[in-house]
Amino acid sequence: MAKKKKDKKKKKKKKDKDRDRVSSDRKAEIKLDPSERVGVVKLIQGDASGCCEKKIVKLGYGRRPVKGQEVTMHCKGFLMKTKKKFWDTREKKQDGEKIKPYKFRVGTGKVIKGWDVGVQSMRLGEIARLVITGHYGYGLKGYAKWGIPPRADLEFEMEIISISDDVKLPDKYELMKQKVANRHTFLEKDPATSNMLGFRSAPF
Repeated sequence: MAKKKKDKKKKKKKKDKDRDRVSSDRKAEIKLDPSERVGVVKLIQGDASGCCEKKIVKLGYGRRPVKGQEVTMHCKGFLMKTKKKFWDTREKKQDGEKIKPYKFRVGTGKVIKGWDVGVQSMRLGEIARLVITGHYGYGLKGYAKWGIPPRADLEFEMEIISISDDVKLPDKYELMKQKVANRHTFLEKDPATSNMLGFRSAPF
C-alpha cells in the first residue's frame, strides 16, 4: 500500500512538473512577440470613421477564438469622455442575482464591430483594454439603454474565460438583415460623410 501511494505521488509530481514546463514554454513563446506585451497599445483595425485599439492588462496563454466560435467573457464598459461605467458583468444589479458573464459568437456581426475584431485578437485567459471609436462602436445611433450618446468613444476591459469548440456562422438571410441594420446605424459606405466622426488614439 505504501509503495502504491509513493508511486502515485511520483506520478502526480511528474504531471505537475510537465504542466508547469508547458506553461513556461508557452509564456516564453508569447513574450517573443512584441505585440503581446503587457501595456503595449496596438491598433487592431481602423479607418477614417473609427478604430479599435488594444492594450493587454494580463497575458493569456490559451488559443485565440476564430470566426463563429462562442466566447464567454467578463466585461466592464466606460464612456471615455466622462469615465462613467455603463456596464459590468461582475456587478450584481440586485440582491440574490447571480453574476453572469456575457456570451457571443465572434466575427458574426452580433455585437459592435470593435468587439468582433478586438476579441479575435485576444487569447483565452487574457485581460485587455479596448478603445473603440466611431462606427466600431455604436456610431451615430448611440445606445440609449446604457446611456451611450451618438458618436461616443468607448473603453472596455475584457477577459476571455472560455471559447467553444464548435463554429456556427450566420446564413445569407441573417447576414443581409445585419447589413441593412448597420447601414442605418453606421456610415461605413460613405467616406465623405464619415470623416465628420473622426477618432482619437487610445489615451493609455
